[in-house]
Amino acid sequence: MTTIRDDRIALFAKLQDPATQQQFWDRVANDVDWTVEGTHPLAGRYHDKAQFIDATFARLAGQAVPDGVKLEVTHLYVDGHHDRRASLHLKDQGGSGLRQRLLLGVPL
Repeated sequence: MTTIRDDRIALFAKLQDPATQQQFWDRVANDVDWTVEGTHPLAGRYHDKAQFIDATFARLAGQAVPDGVKLEVTHLYVDGHHDRRASLHLKDQGGSGLRQRLLLGVPL
């Protein structure tokens, strides 16, 4: 039996390669609520999937990371009572030095 945590690990692993990222986005609801912590230009709260992608992934892919964002999950915390919430730490594998901590309400 696959646990919620195992499912989320497999899901977020799809962010490691631009070729598999669409599989991740296909599982994320349009009304997902995202918070990117920090004081950098990508930090903020995003109230839906399109807004988040436009402000983060599309922005980075078009400017700072021309080969696409390749994120590796370094820590994942899943709310034991609500399988729709996760907190995770990500780092970019593509050499940009990007490290993020995301707090997600992920309707999956």
